[in-house]
Amino acid sequence: MERMSKKEAVAALHRERIMEATEKLFLEKGYAQTTIDDISKAAEYSRRTLYTYYESKEDILHHIIEKGLRSLKADIENAVNDNAGFVEAYRAVCRAKSCYRKEYPYSFETLKRSGTAEIERLADSDTVKNILCLGMEINAILESLIMRGQKSGEVRKDIVPMLTVYILSTSLDSLLALVEINGKFICAQNGMTEDEFLDYGFRQIINSILDVRI
Repeated sequence: MERMSKKEAVAALHRERIMEATEKLFLEKGYAQTTIDDISKAAEYSRRTLYTYYESKEDILHHIIEKGLRSLKADIENAVNDNAGFVEAYRAVCRAKSCYRKEYPYSFETLKRSGTAEIERLADSDTVKNILCLGMEINAILESLIMRGQKSGEVRKDIVPMLTVYILSTSLDSLLALVEINGKFICAQNGMTEDEFLDYGFRQIINSILDVRI
């Protein structure tokens, strides 16, 4: 049992190294332009070894997405559980989303570009099924947060929680994308830091559902 555990740990280390090298290539060259030979060279593994751990380039991509979503889910759970007030929990969720974009950029970008429908089309592997489940679990956590806000009187009673999750998530992702593309210009033009601009944006987004604006 102990020996098997060590073997699994070694395999996990190899898989992680391959994923890290692949994600870097995807960001530099794009998914379509990256080949298995590129990955083999960057990760310093033979093609045969790569195929020991992953079925294909697409399989590596799906594992990259899954890894990012698992981290995001854990951070969002902590944000919701560690903050009693709705606004405080929401701000912590915003920080979790921002961290996810920075630490797992290709996971974030692929999901934003492909959308759930495209992922569902490929739902014939355990990894893709995990991605879909993680997305639903994250949405359920956020839905429970909004319902908690309604119960405490901080969030308006007339909104539909799950529909609001989709709208807020899309708005937050768009804000983070705006900061990445034009953040320096916007901040310089308005005499503020990136954190100040993000905080302003986060407040504008959440004010649409609060009973009392912040």
